[in-house]
Amino acid sequence: MKHDQPQLIDALASEYVLGTLRGAARRRFERWQSEEWHIASRVRTWEARLIPLALGLPPIAPSQELWQRIEARIRAADASRTDTPPRRAARPALRALAAVLVLCALFAGGYVAWRMTESLRLQTVATIKGAQGPLVWSIELDSRGERLRAVALPGAAAQPGHSFELWALPPGKGAPVSLGLLPDAGQLERTLTVAQRAALASATQVAVSLEPPGGSPTGAPTGPVLFVAALKRA
Repeated sequence: MKHDQPQLIDALASEYVLGTLRGAARRRFERWQSEEWHIASRVRTWEARLIPLALGLPPIAPSQELWQRIEARIRAADASRTDTPPRRAARPALRALAAVLVLCALFAGGYVAWRMTESLRLQTVATIKGAQGPLVWSIELDSRGERLRAVALPGAAAQPGHSFELWALPPGKGAPVSLGLLPDAGQLERTLTVAQRAALASATQVAVSLEPPGGSPTGAPTGPVLFVAALKRA
């Protein structure tokens, strides 16, 4: 699977979380997920979207038939023991314990979903566009400066045989620091390294250069700089 196919990655991630991706395709996707951080990131995004939906479903009470089967099993176990009366007395306690465990699981799931949703909240810090052309990319960052999302806008268009690379431009004459590739369509999300976070924290602008497939081979822009945009600070 190519790294520059965000729409395919997103579709596979959603199917994986839903459980409709099965067999060899699921195993292959799990292998990709363990090897590529941005694929794992899309999986977490879809989990955060779907977990709240699952928690929002109305609870379903067990049927009377199910309770009868459970009680029948308990009675069968009690019959083989001499302490039957205490066991009968314990059945309401078992039901109460089961109810408590279910409530704890729901609260834990809700808390995890809330934390995941909170962590996904990103703010736009740069909008990249040409002098007269349409918007090309939106660059988003979380409040801690750890996660970056690049969203392709209507002006984004693929350049065959090339990749677009995002750079943080430090003040003065410091060297640009790569923030990763930009998507031709859809979006890409990544966790920034310590060096990238430091460069972005001190930068006032970002730039986009046209590079060979997979990005600059030197760690510095090698192709033409196509766009420069100011960074917005909260």
